[in-house]
Amino acid sequence: MNITLCTLFERNYHFGVAALANSLIAAGYTGELWVGYRGALPGWIVDSPAFDRVTGRLQAAPGLVLCMLELDTPLHFTYYKPTFIREMLEKHAPQSDVVAYIDPDIVVKCDWPALTGWFTEDGISLAEDVNWCFPARHPKRLLWARFFEPHGATPRRGLDRYYNAGFIAVSRAHLEFLDLWRRLCDLVVAYNEHAKELKAGGSAALFHSTDQDALNFALTVCEAPLNTAGPEAMDFAPGGYYLSHAVGSVKPWHGGHIRQALRGMPPSAASKWYYHFANAPIKAYSDGELAKRQLSLKIAAAIGRVYKRA
Repeated sequence: MNITLCTLFERNYHFGVAALANSLIAAGYTGELWVGYRGALPGWIVDSPAFDRVTGRLQAAPGLVLCMLELDTPLHFTYYKPTFIREMLEKHAPQSDVVAYIDPDIVVKCDWPALTGWFTEDGISLAEDVNWCFPARHPKRLLWARFFEPHGATPRRGLDRYYNAGFIAVSRAHLEFLDLWRRLCDLVVAYNEHAKELKAGGSAALFHSTDQDALNFALTVCEAPLNTAGPEAMDFAPGGYYLSHAVGSVKPWHGGHIRQALRGMPPSAASKWYYHFANAPIKAYSDGELAKRQLSLKIAAAIGRVYKRA
C-alpha cells in the first residue's frame, strides 16, 4: 500500500511543520511530506543548502523529502483540506493508495509500522476529538440534518462519536467523500458569512467548529468504513501512543509557558512532545533559543505541579 503524507501551514506554523517532519524521521517514515503553504517560507527551509528553489523540494533527512507547494486560495486552510487531499490523490501523488493529512500542530509519537496499521485501502482513518461523545440523535446533529437536507445531503447512518479534523487519511476508493466534505464546507462558509476563523460563534452555534462539523456530518452521509481510534490517540485523554495534538489558539512555539502556568494552565502533554521533536534533525531554532524555551517549559511544568486552575 502506497501512503502519502501532507500538511498545510502559513505564518509561524512552520515551527510545527519542522517538529512534525522531525517526528516522522524519528518514527522511521521514508518518503515525501507534501507541504502546502501561503506566504513566505521560513529561513530553515530557504537557507538550507538542501533546498532546491526550482522544484521546491527539501531533503530534510536521507529518507524524508519535504515538497513545498505554494497555494493561492482565499479560504482559511481548515476549509481547504478536502481539496488539498484530493489534489494529492489526483495530481501530486497519483501513485498513492492512501493520503493522510496531518495538521502542523501534531507530532507522531509511535514508530511508522505502528501508524500504518491505521491505514487501509477501503476506509477513512480518524481519531476522536476532545469532546468525543456525540450521540447519533444529539440535538445539534438533528439541526445539521435539517440544514443540509435541502442541499441533498441526508444521513445514511448514525454515529455516536465526534472526530477531529487534524488527522484524516482517505483512500483512493473514497474520492467522492472528499467532494462531499468540500461541498459541505462551502455551505458552512456561506452560512457563517465567509468565516475567516477556525471557530465561529459560541459552543451553541449551529457550526462552531466549522470544517470539523462539516466533516462529522459528511461521515454520516457517506458509508465508507471508518478506521477509528479514541481521544487518547491525540493525547486528549491519557494512555495514547500514536499522535500528540496541540489544540487551541496558543501553540507551543508561541512560548509564554511560565506566564500560562501562573494563570493556572501548565504545559500540556502536546507542548512537551513538541519540544521533544522541535529541533533535530531540522533546526528551526538556534541552540540558545531552544535551551531558553526548554528551561521555560521545565519551570512552567514545576509550577503546574503545585498550582493548576480548577
